[in-house]
Amino acid sequence: MHQKRGYSSKHTAGNKKIDCILHALEEGDNQITVISPLLLKKNTFRFFSADRYSIGHRSEVIYPATVDAKFISLFLTLFTTFFQLVRWNRAHKGESRAVIFYNYRLETALPAMLFKMLYRVPLIVEYEDGIYAVTETNKYYKKLTVMVEKFANKLLDGAVLVTSVLKKRIRTDNYTVVRGGTVHPAKLKPVQEVNLGTADRAFRMVYSGRLDYDRGIEILLEALPHVNTERMIQLDITGYGPLEEKVKQFIASQSNARINITFHGFLDDNDYAALMEQADLFVNTQREKILFSECSFPSKVVEYIKYGKLVLTSGVSDINLINQNMFVTYGNDSAQELAAAINEILRHPAQYSLYPARAMQWLISDCSHKVVAGKLDKVLNRAISGGTKEKVVYSESTSMK
Repeated sequence: MHQKRGYSSKHTAGNKKIDCILHALEEGDNQITVISPLLLKKNTFRFFSADRYSIGHRSEVIYPATVDAKFISLFLTLFTTFFQLVRWNRAHKGESRAVIFYNYRLETALPAMLFKMLYRVPLIVEYEDGIYAVTETNKYYKKLTVMVEKFANKLLDGAVLVTSVLKKRIRTDNYTVVRGGTVHPAKLKPVQEVNLGTADRAFRMVYSGRLDYDRGIEILLEALPHVNTERMIQLDITGYGPLEEKVKQFIASQSNARINITFHGFLDDNDYAALMEQADLFVNTQREKILFSECSFPSKVVEYIKYGKLVLTSGVSDINLINQNMFVTYGNDSAQELAAAINEILRHPAQYSLYPARAMQWLISDCSHKVVAGKLDKVLNRAISGGTKEKVVYSESTSMK
């Protein structure tokens, strides 16, 4: 199954948040079928038959049949995804069940909506990274998804939102907010005070994530000339995206001997974990002054907290709402403000020694599997009228993170 349809079969759609939701649903004693129209499109005209494999404790993933051909893939996937929904419904007829679809990609939203209209099974959206706000998305596809979203709003029985800002885009009052992902507290290392080191060694900063406009890697690059370099700076960048060449060019042209920048590209799990463990500071530069910020919570912040290190982030999404001396923040998508925040950390490192411990406390209280399972159960119980929740189908998209 490795590299099935262009992706590792271990990632249902390249989205860790989806897997987190699945495990939280299982924590609430639900059985989940994930219908994933997954395909890394290369226009090879190759046909892929339907596949399935086990995931989680007692759930499964189904890949509907499709063909790797532009436009044809979309229309065939719409049909085969709906067909798999019908098969699932037949297998669990008479049991309490609901359909959760991820975002408003046509491949998942349209089959889920049609299924709701024909079979009257409760419909819930798991809403994040709205297509309407993604800079790289084709403008005609954006318009289509906005139309689909408006129509779907009339059909929704519940919603799982990645940020409280999205409340304004849904009509249902049956919703919960799940930010960034979920965690098992038992797998987290205890965090007390952290030591950010002294001038006798380099201060290690890490940027991890997609290299694009929305995630703001350019803001970090523009900030570096304004960073105080009395202490050596080691910046590690890992990820991929449309701005990868720009990052490489910046590294090649920057001449400050006190700042060393290493671009790692895409790292495997072991190398990635080793890099993260060495960091003093994680930097999240996702832009807050763009439309994308209202439909996306930076999952990287949740990931960073798990390592028990200091986090410096923009005020994107719900960050300022939840921040209680947990993160260092900067505003206005400003490179100067970002540099000023880094300089303040370098001048007074002891002032921030307890921030990671507070962030870890928030993570456990808001994002543990048990807490998220409780949030999801409330939405499911209300959506499924008078039923005992036994079966949940999770219709997921091909969107990357």
